[in-house]
Amino acid sequence: ATRRLVERGLLPRQQADFDDLCNLPELTEENLLKNLRHRFLQQKIYTYAGSILVAVNPFKFLPIYNPKYVKMYENQQLGKLEPHVFALADVAYYAMLRKQVNQCIVISGESGSGKTQSTNFLIHCLTALSQKGYASGVERTILGAGPVLEAFGNAKTAHNNIPSRFGKFIQVNYLESGIVRGAVVEKYLLEKSRLVSQEKDERNYHV
Repeated sequence: ATRRLVERGLLPRQQADFDDLCNLPELTEENLLKNLRHRFLQQKIYTYAGSILVAVNPFKFLPIYNPKYVKMYENQQLGKLEPHVFALADVAYYAMLRKQVNQCIVISGESGSGKTQSTNFLIHCLTALSQKGYASGVERTILGAGPVLEAFGNAKTAHNNIPSRFGKFIQVNYLESGIVRGAVVEKYLLEKSRLVSQEKDERNYHV
């Protein structure tokens, strides 16, 4: 009966997947996971839940982080284009310029979910948006601090060989014109217990 109503145009055709989980006709855990899985199999690793971006780690590099994508998402309304980490960076950057108020992006997830990589993509996009033709080594400097921090704060767990065992707060500072002036990286909640004992299949810090 439903199929006939769809064919007669009385009901909308069922979408194959939804790029915003808030649009699911029936919000259940099963439907939510099914939607994420369906998108993931089409290499769509990003999905919105309103203004929250859900990322599923593909465990391989996808060619969706080049300057063409930075340009494509520049100054666009959230949700207008396919979900992407650059869209969040763009919204935060232009909200900061427009409102002259600090913006914050929180990245959280399981061990191995790709938080560090997502942070790097965000910084890449934020510095690219700010440079506007100005040659700058700021991005290289900010991202270059990562491996040093990781050497002292990453340790093998039973699930992952290179997870961060510390929290990181990165503050990117801008001039009023929107050009990056510099950054401050603070680490917190370092798992100090690893210095004296490790669980089975887990290790101390890399350094």
